[in-house]
Amino acid sequence: MAIGPLSWPLLLQSVRRHLAFFFILFSLGLSFAAVGGGMLWFADSGDGGVMFGGGLFALIGIGIIITAVVTNFSSIGYYYERALLRKYGANVDGEVLGVTQYNEPENEEEVLWLLRFRYAYVGRCHEGEAFLPDEKWLSQFGVGDWVPLRVLKPRPKYAEPRWRKWKKQLQRAGRWQAGPGEADSRPAGGG
Repeated sequence: MAIGPLSWPLLLQSVRRHLAFFFILFSLGLSFAAVGGGMLWFADSGDGGVMFGGGLFALIGIGIIITAVVTNFSSIGYYYERALLRKYGANVDGEVLGVTQYNEPENEEEVLWLLRFRYAYVGRCHEGEAFLPDEKWLSQFGVGDWVPLRVLKPRPKYAEPRWRKWKKQLQRAGRWQAGPGEADSRPAGGG
C-alpha cells in the first residue's frame, strides 16, 4: 500500500479499533494450540485417539491464530484507507456506468450489488466500483446519472461514493422513494 508518507495517527487509530478483536482471537487460538500441544506431548505413542485429538486441537489453534493475523491486517488496511480518504480526499463528480449483481445468493444470503462509475481527476479518467449499501438504492438512479465521489489525492484510482450527499441530492430532486420503515425526510409541502 504505497500511498505516500505514512500517517501514524490515522494508522494507530485503525489499529486501536482492532486490538481487542485481535487479542481475543489470538488468545483463543493460542489456548487451542497449547491444549493440542500438551495432548501431543504427554500422549503415549500407542494412544492414537489422544494423538489425533491433540493434533486436531493444535491445527485448529494454529488456524485461528493465522485467521486473527490475516483478518486484522486486512481490516486495518481497509480502515486506514477510509481514514486517509476522509482526511486527504478530494470531492469530484462522476457518472454511473451500471449496476450488476455481484453474487449468487444461496438460502437466505444477502444479494450484493456492485455500482460501477467513471470520474475524471486531474485530467485523467478513472473507473471504480463500490457495493451498494442496500437494495433501496437500485431504483434510485440510472446509467449516466451523476454520482458524488471522494477521491484519494495521492492515489486517484481509489474513490468511493459519498452516499449521504448522493441521497440528499436525490431527495432534493424528488427522486428518492422512501422504502418501508424509512421516514421521508422532506418537509411537508413538498419543499
